[in-house]
Amino acid sequence: MNIKVVSEKTRLTKKAIKYYESEGLINPFKNNVNNYREYTDNDIVKLNLIGALRAIEIPISEIKCLVEGNKCIHEIMDDTLKKVTETISNLEKTKLIISSIINKETKDYYSVGEQVRTLRETLELSITEKKELISNTLIRIFPGTFGEIFVSCYEPFLNITIDNNEKKDVWLKLVEFLDDLDELDDNNTFIKGMSSIDIDKIKDYNEESKNNMLNLLSGDSSLKEKYKKDIISFVKSINENEELKKNIVESLAKSKNILNGIGGMDNTFDIYLEILNADYKRYREIGREINKEASDEMKNEFGVSLEEFFGNLVALAE
Repeated sequence: MNIKVVSEKTRLTKKAIKYYESEGLINPFKNNVNNYREYTDNDIVKLNLIGALRAIEIPISEIKCLVEGNKCIHEIMDDTLKKVTETISNLEKTKLIISSIINKETKDYYSVGEQVRTLRETLELSITEKKELISNTLIRIFPGTFGEIFVSCYEPFLNITIDNNEKKDVWLKLVEFLDDLDELDDNNTFIKGMSSIDIDKIKDYNEESKNNMLNLLSGDSSLKEKYKKDIISFVKSINENEELKKNIVESLAKSKNILNGIGGMDNTFDIYLEILNADYKRYREIGREINKEASDEMKNEFGVSLEEFFGNLVALAE
């Protein structure tokens, strides 16, 4: 059959058929009498396959491997799927970065290049590198002893795996959030006061705190009960001791700028980290459960909830 018939049967253009022939994908018989190419039913089968594979972006080089018998169809599909998946992943990252730049409404166009480079690099960081980035940034923002204690509270939960688009988006937001935070002044009264704490005590506190976190996550009900009782006992002590209440209020006043910098109790950093780390999300849920139980008992005993009690202290500190 001639090329016109082949074109009709395969729905390929004559130009495409000739191109596939030039690439060695088909080899029609050439009639020496009239110099016309004569195509067989086997050529039709090949061209239909070639057309179908090209429709799903299989490259000519891969199709040639298939036709020549160097690869099977499953190998070609697997290889192409990996490339397509990688392309989609890169496009998704690009989309997130573009959205991030748009949302920031950047006026300084000269800084866009640096922003794009930084955001792109942070998406490619390993789990260890992500952990180091967060730790180092927090220590930069919160200097000295306070920074060490602050980081230790989060250290068990800084192993971040980004395995979906939501996490990619939140990770970029977290990086930008940390980048926008101002460093605290070393002369901040609260920061200076923390620097006097013995380093060995800090290490002991960090170790105990880490163990308690892990025990809570493993379902240690006795530790959960202890925390609840400690909260209620602490509230009683403040109610019964005016000097202690005064000291607490003064400490809150000194640390107010620090807490405001990260958004207070339910701060932006915690919200992002809950999405990025399942253990931290569960740890926070347990903390809320403990506070709820303590708050209910306080309401019955003192007529005020935990939130109301500390809200009053914060009001006194302002």
